[in-house]
Amino acid sequence: MILEFLGDNLDGDAWETLINECYREKYKEQGYQELPAGYRGDGGIEGFTYTGIVYQCYCPDKELLENGELHSKYVDKMTTDINKFIDRSYGEKLKSFGAPAVKEWHLVVPEYRDTRIIVHAKTKTDLVLATRASDPDFYTYIAEDFKILVKVAKDFRVELTRLLRNKFTDTKINLAIVNHDDVDWEKCDSEKVKNIKRKVRAVMQNVDEDDPIYKRMVQRYISYYMAGIEILSNLRVDLPEVYEDLHELELAYKKNVEAKTMMNVNKEINGKIFTEILDDFEKKLKEECDYLSYPSIEELKQDMVGGWLADCSMEFRG
Repeated sequence: MILEFLGDNLDGDAWETLINECYREKYKEQGYQELPAGYRGDGGIEGFTYTGIVYQCYCPDKELLENGELHSKYVDKMTTDINKFIDRSYGEKLKSFGAPAVKEWHLVVPEYRDTRIIVHAKTKTDLVLATRASDPDFYTYIAEDFKILVKVAKDFRVELTRLLRNKFTDTKINLAIVNHDDVDWEKCDSEKVKNIKRKVRAVMQNVDEDDPIYKRMVQRYISYYMAGIEILSNLRVDLPEVYEDLHELELAYKKNVEAKTMMNVNKEINGKIFTEILDDFEKKLKEECDYLSYPSIEELKQDMVGGWLADCSMEFRG
């Protein structure tokens, strides 16, 4: 799920930058050492730790690749870089770095859906161990318990969250945007539906309930309410620090919403107050959560307002 939050504009360079910093953070107590860019192409790794971990990252263009093609790309990448890893000239280079015997070689990709890459990793692990056994005096940079592991974005969700929240890169968190055209009202609590209907009608100054625009807005805010529950639930699991940022902001702002709407006695300005709340809350989201993409800000604004319409936080006099 965390991969969805990284957005569709994640390219190879951005992925490499993010993963390098993830390793730097995750393995800082294990002496992580990034390799200069000039050594990566013929070295087959991006960096290493002094506990015997090396890694190579790879991010293909997902939009252009079907699942089967994605697998073949991963296989080709692993094969190419493992061949470099066991090449004698590379071995001499790795020894010169002073790195310890390698226990784990990681291929770090955004995701995989075909388990054959794990089978391929086992095949290549056997190849590396067989190569080591053929000349153990030379291949001292390979540990006896060497293995290849495939790592994905969710393995670094803590580190990725911190990097994105701290605006380490231009990549912004992109929340899953749901389709609001079709809403199954049966999945929404009937009391919440009644609240949304009543409050939307009050904002629209008691418009006729058969009015098509009124019906459309009711449908929209029921959908926003339901989408908000799903998005926040996903954030709580995958990006807990982002969830806490949003939760704290909502708790604080919701008190202002409650006071501003309940203390208004002039129903003629309900619509004006509603618009002011939307605009001001969007401003607060941009200020406090500027690591979120613009579409995410817009989505969250409406989702949370949908929640306030559904419960007792936002109350308009009809």
